[in-house]
Amino acid sequence: MSAKFQFDGSSRIVVLVCRDTFLRSHYTAEMATTLESIHGEIDRITFDGEEASIGDVLEELQAVGLLHTHKLIIVDKADRFLASTADEKGPSRHRKALSTYAGKPSEGATLLLRAETWNRGKLDELVDLFRVEVDPAMAIKWSQGRCPKAHGVKIDPEAAELLVHRVGLDLGRLDGELEKLATIASDEGSVTAAHVREVVGASREEEAWAIKTSIVLDGPERSLETIREIFDLSRDRKDVPAFWAIIELLRSLYAASTLQRQNLGPRQVQEGARIFDRRTEPRKTAPRILKLAAAMEPAEAESRLRDALRIQADLRRGIGDPRHALEGLTVILADRLQALVPR
Repeated sequence: MSAKFQFDGSSRIVVLVCRDTFLRSHYTAEMATTLESIHGEIDRITFDGEEASIGDVLEELQAVGLLHTHKLIIVDKADRFLASTADEKGPSRHRKALSTYAGKPSEGATLLLRAETWNRGKLDELVDLFRVEVDPAMAIKWSQGRCPKAHGVKIDPEAAELLVHRVGLDLGRLDGELEKLATIASDEGSVTAAHVREVVGASREEEAWAIKTSIVLDGPERSLETIREIFDLSRDRKDVPAFWAIIELLRSLYAASTLQRQNLGPRQVQEGARIFDRRTEPRKTAPRILKLAAAMEPAEAESRLRDALRIQADLRRGIGDPRHALEGLTVILADRLQALVPR
């Protein structure tokens, strides 16, 4: 099994385990190009793994084309195609039949099994298996390479990081945003973080996470900048999720602080307080929150949570200015956390 996809045309059965649809399509196209360079024109046939039978797939693999062209046979949802039925014990009939075929595969066809998940088995020893995952670092690096290659404009490292933070790890969505950004930045020659802030709107969840992360990791000044930036981008909305983010952070701190003083293990504390990092976030927020919770007494965390809830209730009744209240609460909390556990 390899985390890097490589295909030279010699393997007759390839398994590609990858959740990202863009990457699955990209590597499939790579395989087709490689096979065409070896065999000339090829036939490409795709089966739905939830509907196809093993007989249909094997018949296509073993049948000789009219013009003796090489075939690329693709089975999507291959994990379901090979899964055992309710009345089957052990490997499924499909998996057994494919294992037998893999012992002596047809030289006139290449089988590509595409799946989002994969169950290990003896078949793995007879195929080339690639498990490709997209993480934040890979998505950022991919964006930096993809933008000039596909769209003719460079993207600054800071801009690529911000783009992944806002859009997530779906390379297809990232590519769509890169195309828009490249069009806007074509005269300037490079996509900047300012372009990303202007063009790529953050969802409410992304805004809330940006606020929470900034308070925990960046200190009062940067946290204040984040709040103001989100207000500026959301000037026509009344549901800026800053209070939700701050209240959730304080609830996590209170829960973790209480659980830690009950001598529970770190994993139990993290799960009990529901403190998790997001896959799209390159920086580690959860370990920092746990350190802060260990340093903050439960009584203080509870008091700060009650204050935040009181301010939120006042604002709902029309008492006070939302922006000023949020800025003040953010700066005070970020300053306290920075003093509690200096970075």
